Amino acid sequence: MRFGKIYFLITLFILIIQAPFLFSETPDELMFIPLFLILGLAMPFFLAKVQDKEDAEFQINIFYIAFSIRVLFGFILYGWDLGKLFGDEDAAGYIYGWKVAENWYKNGLDGFFSDIYRVLFENQNVGQTVIWGAVMFIFGGSSRMIVSVINSFAGAALVIVVYRIARKLFDFQTAKLTAVLMTFWLSFILLSAGTSKEILVISIEWTLLYLAIRNQKGLTQSDVGWSALLMLILYTIRFYAFYICAGALFIRAIITNRKYFVRNSILGLFLIVSLLFLLNSYGVIDRDFTRLDTQNQVVDAWRTNVANTTGSGTNVVSEYKGSILLFPVATLYFFFAPFPWQIFEGNLRTSFAVIENVILIIFFIIGFPAIKIFFKERFYQLAPVLAFCLVYAGFQIWGLSNLGLAWRHKQTVMPLFFMLLALSITKNFKKNLLSANGK
Repeated sequence: MRFGKIYFLITLFILIIQAPFLFSETPDELMFIPLFLILGLAMPFFLAKVQDKEDAEFQINIFYIAFSIRVLFGFILYGWDLGKLFGDEDAAGYIYGWKVAENWYKNGLDGFFSDIYRVLFENQNVGQTVIWGAVMFIFGGSSRMIVSVINSFAGAALVIVVYRIARKLFDFQTAKLTAVLMTFWLSFILLSAGTSKEILVISIEWTLLYLAIRNQKGLTQSDVGWSALLMLILYTIRFYAFYICAGALFIRAIITNRKYFVRNSILGLFLIVSLLFLLNSYGVIDRDFTRLDTQNQVVDAWRTNVANTTGSGTNVVSEYKGSILLFPVATLYFFFAPFPWQIFEGNLRTSFAVIENVILIIFFIIGFPAIKIFFKERFYQLAPVLAFCLVYAGFQIWGLSNLGLAWRHKQTVMPLFFMLLALSITKNFKKNLLSANGK
């Protein structure tokens, strides 16, 4: 992983050579190249602040590799127009970001504040349009590739965040292997290269988890401030994820070293209560739970309808309704569907997902020995991560509707499995190495 900077420069060269021809009829798309360059040059300044030079060098190189791969894949999707081949249901989502930018051009600060108010208190789960729109506003044009680069950056940043979590909890080798798995896992590449909001949500969620566990003494004032900001952003993009992350932060505040129990509890409660009070004062919480109740009423019909119209086959959930097998069956579909016999159904993404799921089964088998270390040696540090993954996966399994959504939401908890696998491999390698030296 020493050649990340070279990969970045090669990617930049490919984009400069090909993009003018492929986007000759849509010149606004070309503004993604300077954005790619700016983000690529800016990130290492933050990563270089790490005191350990070897650690910093690895983070910079793995970031460049992850960022370059994701942007190149986005270029394949939208420059070479292969989005339909791989599956890109949200290909038109970038348009809403441009509408936000146009509103700011026409109405100035009034337009800006109206959009901020709208995503916070009126329309749910559209906060990503403000993020995309802000960048389009700066670069002055409507562009799918700009959204793809933003998402690619978020995907590459996610690699660094999960690496730092593994580095904090375990060791350098385990963290490195976790980062490599995150970098080359095709589902993350596809999510990052596309124009859906999923990778933004996942990156924010895991950044919050990192803030929750990075300080052994618990939440610091700085952690509380950054967490509050990220929680508000997360709320505008996916409202229920906000509540799940709030629960994870609260668990971190109360399940920690007894020496700091009182202080952490106060800080954690202050963070969560402040945000909840703000949202409740605008009637947001009542609105959210009303929506959740409505979702609960329609979810059964939704499952059946989507399964029938998409041919996903997930109507098996409806078939097991009322049975004790319902939750186990839904869990199997969430983690392991599409199944091997579905490899030639749907688009290329489905085929790749089948291959990944076979690998995932192997991951479970290989990573199983590390579960003891996870629960016995690192329980306090891992408690927020475990709680978040369990609740998030449980919520998605409860609302399982179709395989496309299951595929997306499954990626949210995948970093935990990558850490589990990496830990198991490194522990087994060290054990075998010690045995060989003993002989």
